[in-house]
Amino acid sequence: MLHLKPILTAALLAVSFGCFAQTQLQMPRNIQQAYEKGTRSADGTPGQSYWQNSADYDIKLNFNPATRLLSGTVHIEYSNQSPDTLKQIWFKLYPNFYKKGVARARNINPSDVTDGVQIQQLAVNGQAEDLTKLRIDGTTLPLNIKPLAPKSKASIAITYSYTLNEGSHNRTGQVDEGSHFIAYFFPRVAVYDDIDGWSRFAYNGSQEFYNDFGNYKFEVTVPKNFVVWATGDLTNAKEVLQKKYVKRLEQAEKKDAIITIIDSTDLVRKDITAQNTTNTWKYEAKNVVDFAFATSDRYMWKSTSLVVDPKTKRRTRVDAAFLPK
Repeated sequence: MLHLKPILTAALLAVSFGCFAQTQLQMPRNIQQAYEKGTRSADGTPGQSYWQNSADYDIKLNFNPATRLLSGTVHIEYSNQSPDTLKQIWFKLYPNFYKKGVARARNINPSDVTDGVQIQQLAVNGQAEDLTKLRIDGTTLPLNIKPLAPKSKASIAITYSYTLNEGSHNRTGQVDEGSHFIAYFFPRVAVYDDIDGWSRFAYNGSQEFYNDFGNYKFEVTVPKNFVVWATGDLTNAKEVLQKKYVKRLEQAEKKDAIITIIDSTDLVRKDITAQNTTNTWKYEAKNVVDFAFATSDRYMWKSTSLVVDPKTKRRTRVDAAFLPK
């Protein structure tokens, strides 16, 4: 019997492998079509005909920390790199997660339920849209447009506002009385890809996001003494920070050492920002899939930088903002 065990084991393995070999996974039709078009490859690499659409965003906002009202405009230069003529553009309105009546995968405080994103103006290629005909469905907005041919662009301008959530913090919202982390805050063009066409899935709070790469120019106006941190590079530090803080920031951009930009004594003096009634902070970010910012009048700030490209010696600054102990 002892001599039979290896034979029996080998036989069972042969049967098992035979069963597995006969099992074939069903190929989704849209994936098969992508293989046939040459936009995707079976090994997971992009095909010879692969493409991605993209958008450049120019965002100008006002944010009132006292009321949590965010308002402004976003100008979008949308590039259709697909081989398809687009007759619609789908937009994502992620702040509508907090809109009354929207389906959510998690509960929020009743006090955080709002009227959602309010669109005051929307124009495509200079042609104003009739706002009464917009059909916002939760966090998505499909819009019929004049056909957008392959390899062409559409210019979109949207004026909008919404009230940031105070509690029910779901990746965005008020952190404390004087601090806010603000993400997913602007109307953006949904992804159009070679698999599903437009990404039509609504956001219900349980999933992350699928976005195109894009370039961002961003301006936000906040009251004095409020500092702003954001994706990308601060381009007007000398306009919004007092000289000694600009100098500290410049040191951090040249050294591996951790530099204190704002400490607890600086917060007490309230001499950090330019002493205008409001200040407009400007940032730029290139080739990223999303943009977020934070603002506070009570956070300390430490910064450092490191070389990310040995050939060009290009450095990237890393910031940490936090409450004093």
